[in-house]
Amino acid sequence: MKKSLSKLFVIFLTLSTLYVAPVLANIDTDIIQEIIQFKLQEQKSAVGVSIAIIENGDVEYLSFGVADQDSKKKVTPETLFEIGSISKTFTSMALASMVTEGKVKLSDPVQKFLPAEVKMPARGDKEITLLLLANHMSGLPRLPSNMPFGDPADPYADYTVELMYDFLNSYTLPRDIDEQLEYSNLAVGLLGHILSLIDNKSYEQVINDRVLKPLGMSHSFVDVPGLHLGLLSNGHDASLKQVKHWQLPTLAGAGAIKSNIQDMAQYLKVNLEPNMDFIQLTHKQTTGFDNNGAKVSLAWFTTEHEDGSYLWHNGGTGGFRAFMGFDQVNNKGIVILENTTNGMDSLGNAYLQNTLAQLKSDIFDIKMLDEEKLVRLKGEYELFPGLTMTVTHQKQQLFIQVTGQAKLPVIAKSELVFVQTAAGAKITFELNDKGETLFLTLDQGGRKTKALKLDPNKPQEPVNKVTLTQTELDNLVGIYELSPNFAITISNENGQVIIQATAQPKIPFETKSRSEFSNAMIQARIVFELDAAGKAISLTLFQSGQELKGLKK
Repeated sequence: MKKSLSKLFVIFLTLSTLYVAPVLANIDTDIIQEIIQFKLQEQKSAVGVSIAIIENGDVEYLSFGVADQDSKKKVTPETLFEIGSISKTFTSMALASMVTEGKVKLSDPVQKFLPAEVKMPARGDKEITLLLLANHMSGLPRLPSNMPFGDPADPYADYTVELMYDFLNSYTLPRDIDEQLEYSNLAVGLLGHILSLIDNKSYEQVINDRVLKPLGMSHSFVDVPGLHLGLLSNGHDASLKQVKHWQLPTLAGAGAIKSNIQDMAQYLKVNLEPNMDFIQLTHKQTTGFDNNGAKVSLAWFTTEHEDGSYLWHNGGTGGFRAFMGFDQVNNKGIVILENTTNGMDSLGNAYLQNTLAQLKSDIFDIKMLDEEKLVRLKGEYELFPGLTMTVTHQKQQLFIQVTGQAKLPVIAKSELVFVQTAAGAKITFELNDKGETLFLTLDQGGRKTKALKLDPNKPQEPVNKVTLTQTELDNLVGIYELSPNFAITISNENGQVIIQATAQPKIPFETKSRSEFSNAMIQARIVFELDAAGKAISLTLFQSGQELKGLKK
């Protein structure tokens, strides 16, 4: 999703068992262990984590938590995780293998390898090349606009090659090729598909033959074979609820690989000390030479800091997060695999930037409250008509849940102040003289919203000031495309108009009239254009000074 659109809707965003390999004297992992243990035991923001650290050729493995909450199966160095978009670096390495072999050139146009009936988008006298798919400079969007999303919990599963070809045939590039970096799952997924056409093999076979086998990685897979399924961890969302494994039959090159920490340590090692031409090629900078944009190699990104620089990539699927980074000058690197979506990029970056002590200080600036201090805070708080924040607790952990969104843990900064780091939100409670909670104030995105605690014994006023008939509501239901990769879905749930933007949670809107709806919390208004029969033709979204129109599909 384009950055300008992704911010339109505000999203709030087991006792562990520790396995530690013999500790290397030259690697101080105490802080890392403290942070992970805290996330598992106190924050309840992780289920299972596997880490590999390499420094000066020495490897250390750290495994925490469980791979399966039901069986309590421990995470070990053999546990398999989905590595998400780190798969893109494997795809680019396979491309580099073909280049060094002389089979293709980075400058080859993609059109050269597609079937005759497929027309690759072009602009002016420029064509999209293999390089531009790998370094996100092709001009293709993050995702194609014709994804069916038949199962939101497994969004790529029903996207076919035929649908991808249809999209390419109909897509018009919004800007010149090689003009601007736009991170694209479609581009690298297409690259994986092109490589399979060139080698006349499946994507999995290409990766096996060109990357995994040459690097000695025997426990990494696109499709996990039956004999190894028992090692595959379950994934979890931000509230630690188990979710589906993702399937990527067409866009596998963008994020389909599963691996364990031992194989990923091997991958880290060969990238730290590359002795093969095709690995070295993936590290060569291809963008950002004028220092005005991101520095990208073949999939790898570069971060510069006070003490140097390092190459990195992260990844995420519906229930997993991963991070890998390496500093060749200082001969150190780290891989973090996690079976929840909360992510630990900050830990990986802190290790590579030598700021672990500062990260620990930031994380541990919290308080653990007695349960009786949390009991007085629980309840429902009305942010706006139709939008409430429900506050609950489990033992010493407080949770918040906004209408239509996931339940998230919050960290106590004091008895009345809590933060949700991922959502960038702070919640402050106010008490009366009797110690009873009256209000909370939500501070997020530069806006402060005060919410009154609702009396559970007092009947609430109807959410909608205007009531529409079933027919009037049905006339609005549908999908409205605001851009090629951003749409708004309108649904009717028990007489309440629900708005859902692409890849974001459902949000209730208050009815102002037959064609106008609003949500004060996110300061958004939607106005429908109706035909003579009262059926919606289009909608216009007004938010943050923007006015975006979308036609009904």
